[in-house]
Order: sequence, then structure tokens, then C-alpha cells
Amino acid sequence: MDRKQLEELVDQKNEMQKPLARITRVSESELLINDHKYELVDDHEKGFDFDAFVARYNPALSQFDYIIGDWGYGQLRLRGFFNDDRDVHGGPFISDLNDYILEFVNLGAPYFVIHNLEARPIIRKSRNLRSRRHTSKNHSRNTHHSRRNHSFTEQKVSNQKRSAPKRQKMVVKAEEKSHNHHFIIRESKK
Repeated sequence: MDRKQLEELVDQKNEMQKPLARITRVSESELLINDHKYELVDDHEKGFDFDAFVARYNPALSQFDYIIGDWGYGQLRLRGFFNDDRDVHGGPFISDLNDYILEFVNLGAPYFVIHNLEARPIIRKSRNLRSRRHTSKNHSRNTHHSRRNHSFTEQKVSNQKRSAPKRQKMVVKAEEKSHNHHFIIRESKK
């Protein structure tokens, strides 16, 4: 399969793919995505292509205040940014947009900025199963937290090996020696 056939297959797959959101264009600079208002703020070098945006948009971007789209190697890449006044740990924030453009967008490549006028944060479910497990009546939160704060646990260790009760009830059936290994096959007493 040559490169041309591969590109044709990718194009056919992209045409068959359904968009993940309901996107309509209200005017030249306004969009409705799942009935939420968005505004095209910056269209550098005519980088905004409505059809490519519809095909590439993911509903996870609805939590961000700004969506940045840039073109590289014929592919549209979308990235979300938060307002600087949002209480979000780690960002990325819109004040870092110039740094993002200088570092990650190809030099001279077209890009666009869309402002989400009704940004709604996505509520993430806790994936920490530990906190759910230790909320039973048998476990006290204070003892759980005090154990977790220590970087090590003090334990007494003895040098004696415990006798294995199972092994005492077994008898050696066969011993075999191979070139590099020694095998003992045990069978339980009857």
C-alpha cells in the first residue's frame, strides 16, 4: 500500500466519522456548540476552518474558557486554556497564550482563538478508592491519617525462619538434577 492509498483511506474514515458535538455557525464570528455561545476572537492567517473544527472538536473542551486551534502538517490541533481568574490548579491559563504560540505552534502557521462565553467546568468523579474503603465504622479516620503521615513503620524482625506446617505433611517423591537446576517434587502424605 503506497502513501496515496493510505491518505485516501484516512480521508474516507474521516468522512464517515460523526461529530461529537452539535456545532452551528451563527455569524462570521459566533458559534453555538451544544447550545452554548462561543466567539471567534482571533483568526490569524485565516486559520479557522469550520468543517475541520467540527470534525476535530471534543466535548471535553467545553470546560475551558478559550480554545486555541493551530495547524501543523495539515492537521488541526485544539488546546484549551482557562481565564486567569479561574480557580483551577495548574492551568493552562490564557496569559500563557503567547508562550504557547512561540513554543508549540509552527512558525508562521495559521491559528485561531475561540472564547467560550459560557464555560462550565466538568465535575470529575473521585477515582481514589482508598478514601471510600476506609470510611466504614471499623476504621477511624484519625488512626488512618496518623499511619499515613509516617515515612516508615517500625517493626521487629527475627532471623529465625518459621517452620512451614504444610511442608511437614509432605514427602519427597523424586529429586532430579538437571544441568543448571535442582528440582524437588513433593507429594502430600496420605
